Amino acid sequence: MVGRKLIPLVWLGLCGFTITLAFSTCGEDVSQHKDTTFFLNLQDTVDYVGIETCKQCHADHYHTFIETGMGSSFGLATATKSKAVWTNVKAVYDPKKDLYYLPYSKNGKFFIKEYRLKNGDTTHSRTEQITHIVGSGHHTNSHFWQDGEYWYQAPLTFYTQSGKWDLPPGYETTNTGFSRKIDVECMSCHNGMPKVEDGSINKFTRMPAGIDCERCHGPGELHVAEKRMGKIVDVAKTADRTIVNPARLPWKLQVDICQRCHLQGNNVLKPGKKFTDFRPGMHLDSVFEIYMPMHEGGKAFYMAGHAERLQMSQCFQVSNKVSNKLNLTCITCHNPHVSVRKTNTDLFNKACNNCHSSGGNASNKHCKAPKAELLKLKNNCVGCHMPKSGTADIPHVTVHDHYIRKPMGTPKPLALGNPVGLYAVNQPAPKPGMQLQAYLTWFEKFDANPVYLKNARTLLDKGTQEQEIHYYYAHGQWEKMVAMSDKINKEDISAWTAYRIGKAFDKTDKSENAVEWLRIAAEKMPLQADFAAELGNVFIRTKRYTEAVEVLSKTLKQQGKHELTLLNLGVAEWLNGNSGKALGHLKKMVSLYPDNENARLYLAEIYLSLGDNSQARTQLKEALRIQPNNRKAKEILERL
Repeated sequence: MVGRKLIPLVWLGLCGFTITLAFSTCGEDVSQHKDTTFFLNLQDTVDYVGIETCKQCHADHYHTFIETGMGSSFGLATATKSKAVWTNVKAVYDPKKDLYYLPYSKNGKFFIKEYRLKNGDTTHSRTEQITHIVGSGHHTNSHFWQDGEYWYQAPLTFYTQSGKWDLPPGYETTNTGFSRKIDVECMSCHNGMPKVEDGSINKFTRMPAGIDCERCHGPGELHVAEKRMGKIVDVAKTADRTIVNPARLPWKLQVDICQRCHLQGNNVLKPGKKFTDFRPGMHLDSVFEIYMPMHEGGKAFYMAGHAERLQMSQCFQVSNKVSNKLNLTCITCHNPHVSVRKTNTDLFNKACNNCHSSGGNASNKHCKAPKAELLKLKNNCVGCHMPKSGTADIPHVTVHDHYIRKPMGTPKPLALGNPVGLYAVNQPAPKPGMQLQAYLTWFEKFDANPVYLKNARTLLDKGTQEQEIHYYYAHGQWEKMVAMSDKINKEDISAWTAYRIGKAFDKTDKSENAVEWLRIAAEKMPLQADFAAELGNVFIRTKRYTEAVEVLSKTLKQQGKHELTLLNLGVAEWLNGNSGKALGHLKKMVSLYPDNENARLYLAEIYLSLGDNSQARTQLKEALRIQPNNRKAKEILERL
């Protein structure tokens, strides 16, 4: 989670000595091991056991850890977990969408209501129960709801530092309402190690209750099994290879554990890898590379950029030139087992003074700041050299900038200017194929600025066929995708590539071909509702209404509030002669998604076919509210 400042000096891991002595007094020094399989729990056959199992032997660490930001990063939506104010709250208004959002509690449960007003009357209302809360509350609480067994983010976040409700980050530009999917990439940083069901994006079969021990120590199945058999290792003499002790790792692998989550960016997986493949003790870039935008004005300060910012510091760069000496890493100052709120300034200062004092090994012996300034900041090194400021991506929060520098006064927002490209934060020499994927996914997920596609074009000849398809899809070059489809091996491609080709055929009015490719996508990812909904759509276009109803009804049983499924199932039922069922699906759809223009037009047509001109007028007027230039709606209204 962002904002996790834990505390210094005493590493309370399996070693049990201060971090300044970790490599010299913990027994066997494994810091020089090039082979990252030294710790046996890096094998993918070793499973996770959960924090409650760890607690049985490590209760002392457990009780302090659950008070940390990491330990309280995720949980059920309860009064104990929530740091938000749920009573007497003023609704948050989104002027772009003309929608209000109101959080409230009832009978011990939490809800978020979305509504719209016109002349003081409510014209739309939707309420979802909040089931889980993400975030420790040190900076924010965000909120999840579930459609069946599928996880989504709700459109409100509580910003604890400012004590206010507002839209979640990113919603201020693109408000997706209750439709933002929570995938394994998100949950594998904001929680313990979750498990998503095969064929799905946001249906989980395992969901821990907060970041846990195994996120830093690796899966514990082997370790627990050996201890239960009485196999005890004297860690003062040698390493216990069944569980990772980060204090025994070389500094680069130590940092990789932290920057697995404390490094903001576009995470691009290596071919064949999953986000859950990374385990402590591995090189992070063996699983994925992290890309960030470079602007004309330089690099921005992002909320979860702690690891990158620290590595920009002279302290870090100088101390880590010699690999067999004591290095500066995150755990030099942060003890992951103890909350920063349980720590005083002296301990952080001591971490600095280990080098910057008469007893240290740095040329900079003493702080030269005026005495009055030191007293004002209570002799706090962090206050001067790592000041708090706002970030480029998260509103209403301040966080310490881990770029350690000489005091510069109050930090000012950097005027970034236009983006010029992307750079890999954790890989100094990325391969062209990885860079190409980074540009394509950044354009698609974060910023549709043409500069990213322009840079992608220069790398296209170094990419794969699937990346070329992705590039043309982002460009909307449907004919080129259709022309390439004959060269694609249907067995080996990803579900997403099959989906993109299917959409290209659909866009070029070749619906029969679209059925073939979208069926492949739906078979490869049978729990991805978007694929099934699109398949149902092309069944409708090819007048295979019964098949459309079948595939869409199956999807709706899994996710009863999926927008495109409700729309297409309503249309399929109508064309299949079931006006009553069609009205039911479409009316439910617009009650959840009032600004879907197509649903309003289909409702108008159904009402007209039933002779209900009054209801048809209502839906046509709604269609024109959404899109004032809708020619079809205007023509029908004029005839009425």
